[in-house]
Amino acid sequence: MDLVKLLRSQARRYRCVQCGESMAECGINVLAQQDNRALVRVTCSSCNDENLLQIIFQTEGEASEAALPAADVDEGGERVDAPISGDEILELHELLAGHAGPLTELLVRR
Repeated sequence: MDLVKLLRSQARRYRCVQCGESMAECGINVLAQQDNRALVRVTCSSCNDENLLQIIFQTEGEASEAALPAADVDEGGERVDAPISGDEILELHELLAGHAGPLTELLVRR
């Protein structure tokens, strides 16, 4: 499977969140790939806005399992947090876009 070709075919369906231009001609750089996961940097060709994406591939069998509700524990009985939602990513993007200081100012120990 050619990952870049697959991602390019999907990119046409999206617009840049910064400038609104089509992502059809975006830069796609696969930074790491292991098993069914890949870390990809996508760069808008119009405004050069960069985003890091974690891509997780599903097989046909996994796709049918994905329709079932996710468990809150893993196989070893450990608690597993829910995946990060698209809304959470957008909130983080807005927070970082409006922040001018060092990243450490955003970190709070609980």
